[in-house]
Amino acid sequence: MLKTFISYYKPHRKKLYFVLSMVVLFALVELSVPIFTRHILNDLIPNKDITKILMISGILVGLLLFYALFHYLVGYHGHMLGISIEKDMRMRAFEKLQLLSFEYYDVNKTGIIMTRLTSDLHEVAELAHHGIEELVAVGLMMVLGYLYLIQLDFWVTTGLFVLFISLMLGLMFSRRKMILAFRKLRKEHAQINSRLEGSISGIRLTRAFSNESFEIEKFADDNDIYIDAYRGAYRALGFANAMNNFFVQFINVMVLLCGAYLVMSDRFTAGDMFAYFIYFSMLVGPIKRLMTMLETFQQGWAGFERYMELMREPITIKDKEDAYALDNVKGGISFESVSFGYGNDKKGVLDNFNLEIKPGEMVALVGPSGVGKTTIAQLIPRFYDLKSGSIKIDGHDIKDVTLKSLRQQIGYVQQDVLIFWGTIGDNIAYGHPGVSLTDIKEAAKKAKIHDFIESLPQGYDTMVGERGVMLSGGQKQRISIARIFLRDPKILILDEATSALDNITESMIQESLDALSQGRTVIAIAHRLSTIHHADKIVVMGETGIVQMGNHEQLIQEAGHYKTLYESSHKSML
Repeated sequence: MLKTFISYYKPHRKKLYFVLSMVVLFALVELSVPIFTRHILNDLIPNKDITKILMISGILVGLLLFYALFHYLVGYHGHMLGISIEKDMRMRAFEKLQLLSFEYYDVNKTGIIMTRLTSDLHEVAELAHHGIEELVAVGLMMVLGYLYLIQLDFWVTTGLFVLFISLMLGLMFSRRKMILAFRKLRKEHAQINSRLEGSISGIRLTRAFSNESFEIEKFADDNDIYIDAYRGAYRALGFANAMNNFFVQFINVMVLLCGAYLVMSDRFTAGDMFAYFIYFSMLVGPIKRLMTMLETFQQGWAGFERYMELMREPITIKDKEDAYALDNVKGGISFESVSFGYGNDKKGVLDNFNLEIKPGEMVALVGPSGVGKTTIAQLIPRFYDLKSGSIKIDGHDIKDVTLKSLRQQIGYVQQDVLIFWGTIGDNIAYGHPGVSLTDIKEAAKKAKIHDFIESLPQGYDTMVGERGVMLSGGQKQRISIARIFLRDPKILILDEATSALDNITESMIQESLDALSQGRTVIAIAHRLSTIHHADKIVVMGETGIVQMGNHEQLIQEAGHYKTLYESSHKSML
């Protein structure tokens, strides 16, 4: 996994090399200060050479100005390096999400997915630039500092460095509990994000059922769990920081004792001891930052692990290597011995299902919930893959053609219309991104919503609100129909397209749907038989599969589910 992480630096090598070169320069400036200090204390002050003292002081001021510049460049370009890597990861993750099958979204919460693309990747970005900067700075200062200090006293320096490194490794080992605690915290953070996303998106349902107090109680429980996770993480963090501070002060005391001993044994001058003490103080600072960085490291690495979990998700529905484009579609569809079940459902929703749909034919699917009507609709565009059997369009197995060309030939109108945040024009244009306003208006006219849009103060530039909250159900449905007109597919799937509308609105929408259906193969799923009685073929489905099939006139003449359903619906209208 480390190799994979490092690979994300490759597109930004120049920026990485520049940042590291600035890290090396400011580390060299830091390391030069004790050398000048020792020279002043040992040589210039005893000789009272004020001229050279002023010259060296001037040089130090100049170096410190460069030191500030180097720090600025590291701070700015380092953060931009991290953000660039975060951007690349987020794009790859988003592209992966576009390719995953619906099965992935069936079992993963939206809030958790969002967390992986936002806060998790931000932690990775912090690790990407701070981690490597601190490692290079600390490594360089330790190596060069050791090489300089052994010239003053080899054995004492070596002993102190061995003690220094041993304590540092022990401190890193002691932080394992903190790493595990923060890993748990990140999971709880994703859970509370998921709860928030669900509560906010369902606020209207909550109000409708007067369930505000119920939602508050659930959120309070999640919040308590979140705080408990923080409590464990901060307990571990507090212990780690206490050990960190002990480590720093202990090293200072040991250096002071060793320095005092060397001075009293005439092996060190006061200047040597001062330089010695400054060097170790300078080393302790970066080490302390590195220890603090362990928190950033574990958060960033935990975020990267969750990112990799997403990237390792198998893409189960994809183009074959020899897939070809589906062109010149007439619209014939055949289901041949199709079997399918969701997840680990062994029984399955469909078992050895067979159906033939002719080009230009309107076929209606009716029957109780759970018998596979919507499943059939979702299998045609390959939203899910079959367990066995095949679905063919004009004789082409849908697994043999490219997904893009397949789905371009299919228009899908659902009961729950998804309206994106943006303008009405943007939402209609989603059916064919990049089209002109003239084409958008023409599609709106066909969907019989143009006059309504023109009556609005901002027309097609009117904002629709979150999930189209500014629009009625009928208006949202017409927008979805306008999208399909722009797409101009050969196959049209109507999945309970008017079931959520009142009778008057349904009648108006049905006119638009009838216009949209002209010259296309149509598969309509409906509970209201009034919307499908004119279908060329009505397929009545039950738990065992197809139980009846024929047109309205044929089915109404024979005893069975369709006649019973028709008669009951007819009575309810009286």
